[in-house]
Amino acid sequence: MFQHHSHGRRVGALLAAAVAVGAASVGPAAAAAATTVPFSDGFESGDTGMWPRKGIAGNGTVGVVAAPGPGTGRAGRFTLADDGNSFRAEIATSHLPYGSYRYSFSNYLPNDWIPYRYGTFVSQWHGGAATGPPIVLMVRADRWILFVTVSGAQYDLGPVRLGRWNRWTIDITWSTPTTPGSVLARLDGAEVGSHQGRNNFEKETAPYHKIGMYRPNWQASKGHVGSGLPPVVLYYDDISITPIPPGTGNPTAAAPSSAAVPSPTSPAPAAPAAPPSGTSAKAVTPPPPARPSAAAPTPAPSAARVSAAATAAVAPSSAPAVMEDVPMEADTGTDDDARRPAVARSSAPSSFVLATGGALLAAGLVLTHRLRRSSARRRAQHARTLP
Repeated sequence: MFQHHSHGRRVGALLAAAVAVGAASVGPAAAAAATTVPFSDGFESGDTGMWPRKGIAGNGTVGVVAAPGPGTGRAGRFTLADDGNSFRAEIATSHLPYGSYRYSFSNYLPNDWIPYRYGTFVSQWHGGAATGPPIVLMVRADRWILFVTVSGAQYDLGPVRLGRWNRWTIDITWSTPTTPGSVLARLDGAEVGSHQGRNNFEKETAPYHKIGMYRPNWQASKGHVGSGLPPVVLYYDDISITPIPPGTGNPTAAAPSSAAVPSPTSPAPAAPAAPPSGTSAKAVTPPPPARPSAAAPTPAPSAARVSAAATAAVAPSSAPAVMEDVPMEADTGTDDDARRPAVARSSAPSSFVLATGGALLAAGLVLTHRLRRSSARRRAQHARTLP
């Protein structure tokens, strides 16, 4: 009798350990799979420690400095040297679960920014193995462009104004194989563009957010030769990610602007209406005088490429856009520093841990239930045999 109870206690202890291991395996893996939301960073810590990913190519830099212009406190500063070797300086969050989110941030292009006829990516939503960014906010010439690469749709969001803070609010409901997606962009409180339909590659997690600068055509493999001009500089501040109900802020218009993209020397139109009260003070800074013209820092492309780029910026296409300045590169080429966390790699290890932990947990619970039933039956039989 003593041996029987000892054996039961040993089996029970093993089952309890299996349950504990299973629960522990599931919990941390699930928690590590995504960025914690709400997410917020204004760089007041003096570093970029809240961003688990960093991608720097060549002599690009990422740092924290005093906010320029009318800004206060600190801001993130990103630079790219036009040396023929530097084309990326970015930081990024981790992945998010699928859902609806509001991405808010302020960026600042200084007055000495030189218009560049190809795309400078300043915000990307990136994710999924062997995919490119499904959504890109870029500066092309002197226009803001929203590019939904997964559908080839491009939206002209208006003119770029230098020497002022731009306050962006971009609401995204990520599409899934069974649910539609949407994108709604606001600049300084005014709606400037929207997209309805598929907006990501629908991989295992929703895309993560990257900020900074990426110039695809500045890669040496594309034949770019440095101009020797001063580095390109961009600032970011007040970044946040918050969950929102699906359909929040439904767009009033779904089509992009049909106006022709002006040349880099065209004067900027009048400033948009002031944003509602309560928005960032950086969003209501009056625009500076019209900027001087400047030549592109790279050799002039062929007329065909210029025409194709201008046409693509006017209206969305039902097929992926053919553009040399938007390569669909692999996800693994964007996070090349030693701080890259496990979740930034392939999702296979996390899936294995989750599956193994779940199996152990389920097996432990089933066996515990069976052992208890068996012990109850033995106690009942023993009670019936007593005199």
